[in-house]
Amino acid sequence: MKKDKQQMIIKAAIRIFSRKGYQYAIIGEIAKDAGVSKGLVHFYFENKLDLLLSVILFLSKTINEMIQQKCSLSKDPFVKLHMMAQIFQDLVRQNENLYWGHILSERLPDIEEIKSKKLKKKYSEILDETKKMKGLFDDIIHQGQRQGLIDSSLKPQMIGQIIRGAGQRLYADLELKQKGNKHVGYTEEDVTSAIHALLDKFRGPKIRS
Repeated sequence: MKKDKQQMIIKAAIRIFSRKGYQYAIIGEIAKDAGVSKGLVHFYFENKLDLLLSVILFLSKTINEMIQQKCSLSKDPFVKLHMMAQIFQDLVRQNENLYWGHILSERLPDIEEIKSKKLKKKYSEILDETKKMKGLFDDIIHQGQRQGLIDSSLKPQMIGQIIRGAGQRLYADLELKQKGNKHVGYTEEDVTSAIHALLDKFRGPKIRS
């Protein structure tokens, strides 16, 4: 029951942070959206920063779990990269995670500025999940390079950064479009095609031949 209540509050926080941004979100609104009392939110979470860290940790773990499940279905590194790209696209299309990129890009305080041991621990867990995600991405690219399936003229970290950076930029602009703040001239489907086309640019000699 405790875990269910916490999950309800976290998912409500995702919706409120997505719509209003962390800075303008109010604990009372999150409690109302979750269908619980404001006091219960404070019982499970120290403050609004605790909620933000919990949301980011939840999203990071969800993404990593999905990546591991999907990637276990294939031994082909190139196919795995396409699967990872599809995971992010599927998340974007889910209503409650429509602006997940906006939440993940929220500026967090430096860990030294956080006094609470509980929040420091959550912060460290987020960093671990981020390293895990990037590490898996780079490992798959390196594996593909060894097999001649992925271009080996660039370092795995560079290829990973190019792909992740392009995806983050395109989805960030789509988010602004959703909020009515920007006209970007492309759709979610266009982004999907663009990311997969970008991945194909890194095909290695075995695939090209």
